[in-house]
Amino acid sequence: MKSSSASLTVIVQSFQEWWDDWVNLTIQNLVCLLCWLTIILGPPATFGLYSVTNRLAHGESIGLGGLVDGGRRYFLLSWLWMLINLLVAIIISYNYFFYTSFGTLWADFLQAFFIILGVIWLVIQFYALPYLMEQEKKHLGIALRNGLYTTLAAPGYTLVVAGVGALVATLSIVLIFPVFLGVPCLIILIGNRAVIERLATYQVRER
Repeated sequence: MKSSSASLTVIVQSFQEWWDDWVNLTIQNLVCLLCWLTIILGPPATFGLYSVTNRLAHGESIGLGGLVDGGRRYFLLSWLWMLINLLVAIIISYNYFFYTSFGTLWADFLQAFFIILGVIWLVIQFYALPYLMEQEKKHLGIALRNGLYTTLAAPGYTLVVAGVGALVATLSIVLIFPVFLGVPCLIILIGNRAVIERLATYQVRER
């Protein structure tokens, strides 16, 4: 019950903060999308967006300067994160399609295993970068570990907050236009809020 109440509170607060800063976040989201067209600036801009939304979750709304500052500060770390994700995506995709050629029950089981593994990895990512923003030591491995621990320690909580994030992302993909209205910032903000709440719940930090 407490987990359900906490997750709903996170979602409501995230929507309120996103709506109150909608114009600013929409502009920053558009800039981030343009950065991805250059490829090289994509990951740093994403980290910049996480930095901006983390500050917003702590009650501070900042403009494009915050996006640029975050991208510059996390440039190398963002590309390490990108390369890790590319490697994981290649491994999971290769194994999934490799076992399609066998057509046996055990091959189907292994395909399902890699699909589940991919979903778990995405959930870990939902928490990892918000954790990175909260950590004093900006270590990507620690952030990924914390994301895994939170996923395992609070499955019900994770199902709600990450599920809402996935639902918002799915609607954005289907409808297309919400992508340009700051929706990615909403998903990131939910992740930031979720991590801040967990840190308070685990008594790592005061509410």
